[in-house]
Amino acid sequence: MTQGPNILIAYQMGNQHVANIVEIAPKASLRLKPRQAVIQEDVVWAEIFFGWPPTELLKEAQHLSWVHLPSAGADGYTNPEIYAHPDVILTNSSGVYGIPMAEHAFSMMLAFSRTLHTYIRFQQDRHWEKLPVSGELYGKTLGILGLGDIGTEIALRAKAFGMQVWALKRRVAAKPDYVDELVGPAGLRDLMGVSDYVVIALPLTAETTRLIGEQELGWMRSHAVLINVGRGPIVDEQALIKALQEGRLAGAGLDVFEEEPLPQASPLWEMPNVIITPHSGGVTPESARRTTEIFCLNLKLWLDGRKEEMINVVDMEVGY
Repeated sequence: MTQGPNILIAYQMGNQHVANIVEIAPKASLRLKPRQAVIQEDVVWAEIFFGWPPTELLKEAQHLSWVHLPSAGADGYTNPEIYAHPDVILTNSSGVYGIPMAEHAFSMMLAFSRTLHTYIRFQQDRHWEKLPVSGELYGKTLGILGLGDIGTEIALRAKAFGMQVWALKRRVAAKPDYVDELVGPAGLRDLMGVSDYVVIALPLTAETTRLIGEQELGWMRSHAVLINVGRGPIVDEQALIKALQEGRLAGAGLDVFEEEPLPQASPLWEMPNVIITPHSGGVTPESARRTTEIFCLNLKLWLDGRKEEMINVVDMEVGY
């Protein structure tokens, strides 16, 4: 290749990560821009886009060959109709976020178990009171919706904590040793009913949108806690708010929401039994390194004409 491709990077990364890309493709033309500053001219110029391109501009991107998403989720980008041509390769960063997201989910579970969310408020008020309701994760039942990279890492940690692990997969295969009960979609009610904690680690697809609504929340125990580190629209947020307000659910740990940023008027902000983080569960320096490594591996294959060997290629029909 006498001249490298036009690569647009609209993802915040360190200089070393950029240098790694340059090392793989020294003849490439690189353009680095903040995500919010990307305009139509950038998308039209790019042959390779590392980041989240504005979907409304993709119809004009005649030269675009490959989009690499820094996220594990590909929702919003799996409709072939949004692209200028059908040959665009879409890859994601699945495998990058299992560790931080699992730790994030466990930080929320531990906070609820040990009532840290309440003790933090006590600290702010200089209030000294021992709560008799602090519990243990040991011996509790954890239900995990989605047993991909993130769900698997959560399950492994749950077994180390001595928890009983139920997991739901779209396609049920052989049950791994770190899962006690593996169910398909038909087993959702059973999973919700036995779990003390339910963690959502699913991608957003047509099948998972509003998967958890009033009926499904009603299957949960009143002392149970729902944690969502997947995607906000998987949960009917108004139904969740109602269940929390009426005491039919003990708490919720939420890293994702139907609308982001979470509107200031949302009742969730004021609820003492809700922990909110701003879609930050996967944000670590290690995550940026891992997603750049996936991109660099695929970039070398792309440059070598071995596109069929690229990893993390998203199935447009399945949605991930």
